[in-house]
Amino acid sequence: MKKLSMIALFLISSTLVWAGSNGVHSLRGDVALDASSVAGSDKEWLADGKVNREYIQQPPLVPHDIEDFSINQEGNDCLNCHNWNSEMPGATKIAISHFLTRDNQALVNISPRRYFCTQCHVPQKATSALIGNMFRSLSEE
Repeated sequence: MKKLSMIALFLISSTLVWAGSNGVHSLRGDVALDASSVAGSDKEWLADGKVNREYIQQPPLVPHDIEDFSINQEGNDCLNCHNWNSEMPGATKIAISHFLTRDNQALVNISPRRYFCTQCHVPQKATSALIGNMFRSLSEE
């Protein structure tokens, strides 16, 4: 057991040394890991208001800015437009699945486990991929 602990300690320490070396590069450029991230402002939000899904069961992406939105235990600004009783034209309404418990029992309000929208639904701007990949979307099939 002691030998296994020593091997694990060696692997962890050598990984930390490697990660701190100059061989690690960030997609953010030459920025320290503890420095604030600066969002790119040169990209446009999608104009038509909808983002096509790229795979089955993909959560819808958010085609608009949510910078000033608040989602906390006091309230959820997304619900102002996306709740079923909202009169906002064109806003996608929350899926029925968001009103179910883990045991598929219906709730009057959105489930607490589905309340924090940005866990799954993320803002999307019109950009190209940061790095090349071989992903094939549904629209390319």
